[in-house]
Order: sequence, then C-alpha cells, then structure tokens
Amino acid sequence: MDANGVMQANGWIQDGGSWYFLDSTGAMKTGWVYTGGAWYFLKPTNGNKGAMQTGWIQTGGKWYYCNASGAMLSNTTVGGYVLGADGAWIK
Repeated sequence: MDANGVMQANGWIQDGGSWYFLDSTGAMKTGWVYTGGAWYFLKPTNGNKGAMQTGWIQTGGKWYYCNASGAMLSNTTVGGYVLGADGAWIK
C-alpha cells in the first residue's frame, strides 16, 4: 500500500531499507525477475524474502554478481572474476 492506502502493483517498492518487486496483481516476486532491460535477484527464502539482492549471489549451483542498483552484470570482469553472457562466473 502506498501512503494513501492504495495497493501498489507492477513495479518496485521500498520498505524498511530494502527494495521489492510486485507483479501486476500486487504479489511480491522472488527469484530472478527481468524488468527495465535488466535481471534482478529477489531473495527466494525466509528472512527478508523478496528483497532485492546486490553483490555476489549463489543460486542454481552458479555465482552471479548484481551491482549496487541490483542489476545482474554480464560479459564483464568483477574483482578478477569473469562473468559470461548469462551473467554466471566462468570458472
């Protein structure tokens, strides 16, 4: 809900210092979400569930890096670690 009590949907909201993404029905998304031309990872488990993650993330047996804005990086090097086209660290 926004400050006027209107349910929010289809976009980002900030709550308690964390960012969350709501789908068109207002449901909070988790896992990978593609929006605004970038991939974002939203915590899929309890303990701040749905919060946008930044930095190094391990999921599905692979490592990914999301910048300070939460966008997953790809085809670049971060701290000496090469990220492929899919964003995963190339070991």
